[in-house]
Amino acid sequence: MSQERILFAVALVFFAGLTIYQLALPGLHYDEAFEAVPAMQLLLNQPVTTFRSNGLQLGGRLFPLMTQDYIGAINTYLAIPFFLLLGINPISLRAMAVAIGLLTLWLTYRLGKALYGPWVAGLAALLLAVNPTFVFWSRQGVFVTSVTAAIGLAAVLMWFYWWRTGAQRYAVAGAFLLGVGLYAKFLFIWLIFALALAAFLLNLHQWKRFAKRLLQVPAGWSIFAFLLGSVPLILYNLQTRGTLRSVGSNLTTSYYGTNNLAFILNLLERLRQFAAVIAGSHLWYLGETYANWLSLVLFPAALGITLWFMIGPAPEGARRVLFPFLVIGGVILASCATVSALWVTHFAILAPWPPLAVAATVGLLIRHSQIRLAGGQAKLLLILTTIVIGASGFVEIITDIRYHRALAISGGLGAHSDAVEDLARWLAVNERHGAPVAAMDWGIAAPVAFLTLGEVTPVEAFGYEWETGPDFDARLEQFISDPASLYLWRSPDEIIFDRGEDFRRLYEPLGLEEDILEAFYERSGRPVLGVTRLLPSGAATNPLQP
Repeated sequence: MSQERILFAVALVFFAGLTIYQLALPGLHYDEAFEAVPAMQLLLNQPVTTFRSNGLQLGGRLFPLMTQDYIGAINTYLAIPFFLLLGINPISLRAMAVAIGLLTLWLTYRLGKALYGPWVAGLAALLLAVNPTFVFWSRQGVFVTSVTAAIGLAAVLMWFYWWRTGAQRYAVAGAFLLGVGLYAKFLFIWLIFALALAAFLLNLHQWKRFAKRLLQVPAGWSIFAFLLGSVPLILYNLQTRGTLRSVGSNLTTSYYGTNNLAFILNLLERLRQFAAVIAGSHLWYLGETYANWLSLVLFPAALGITLWFMIGPAPEGARRVLFPFLVIGGVILASCATVSALWVTHFAILAPWPPLAVAATVGLLIRHSQIRLAGGQAKLLLILTTIVIGASGFVEIITDIRYHRALAISGGLGAHSDAVEDLARWLAVNERHGAPVAAMDWGIAAPVAFLTLGEVTPVEAFGYEWETGPDFDARLEQFISDPASLYLWRSPDEIIFDRGEDFRRLYEPLGLEEDILEAFYERSGRPVLGVTRLLPSGAATNPLQP
């Protein structure tokens, strides 16, 4: 086995060990469960609930096209074989996500080898395999739609093969993958923009040749392939116009209040988030926050070295090394406008690119030193580089271990707490003969439905409007009229949609009061979830204090 393959094998071992360990933690997040519930319902022959009631009716079953306006159902269908093999549970769902992480690792190795050679490929894979962001996002890959990173790498690999060989099948395959990526998550359009920008900037010096090569792209077949990859997204919008409406209504200010016109402020926030992604310092919900600042220093240092080579001794070699840096920069620029919010999880699509950029710079530095420096100087530079990269990788592994230790203690915080499993178990036992269950805040209904295998299916009675209105009153009246109804809440310091006052406005005139049936706690003892019911005033044994 060649040395670079040994590096890749070591990367696989590290990644597998760091991701599979205590895979059930943190607790099942709403976004994970939301995409898994339709897969569960399909396998258990339950009625399938879909976003905006979208889907295709086949054989009497409803098959979803999208899970949200801008997220496809690709994870839903990828989870099905894992559920069949390992059972319908969070471990199976996360095993699927880890498998996607392994695929991403392999594609990073393949792209690194194609662009920069085997040594760079092995180093890039090793740096990625131990990166805390990649490790823990891969475990909860559905939560961050990590499949977009793998699709992006595969698309770039296909287009590179086309550029190198001229074989049209690679261009068609690349276009198809770009369409699939856009379907997987609409923000994939940021990566498409970044790839186009990088290709343009890197070929400005030979724009005539570049334009001539572009004319050789099989345009008709490529457009057809791109549309074919996007077919579910297209069908969804023919049914609901959901994506078009979501984009149109969030062009200037998003639903979550992000001002898309505040470019400079958004850019500063995105740069801060990207730094946190490199350092691994954004994983607060695991129980603590740690950071590998050496990795954070390495990235700008690698960029500076590449730019120095670009304007100095090796412009041709540096131009190709600049490619991953330009892709990263393009995505950061494009991400300053969003239909949702400036969430750090959006950068899951970029996870493989910083390790690839750093590894490519190391390869450039070593190659140039062997050509330009004396034997002793080149050897010294190699030793120093190995020490710095090795130290960074070692700190990454230590950071991973520290996060795992924190996670074992915390069980996850907030919406990631494993307290949701206690809630689901309690409901499976105490939900009385099909009593109505109302989720009174975000983040509860989907995990409960998944963890109880559909035995308890809370209705999201809170609604997603920021201010309640007649629709809220109408939804709650049907629950209030049934004395057996149960109401699921987040604790006061975890509230997202605050419905307490509006709820009291409806039940107090009826001579009712809220009784706390059970509370559920993080491992630290902090309450995060609760169950209440309505009783005649004065009958509650544990009344809720407004």
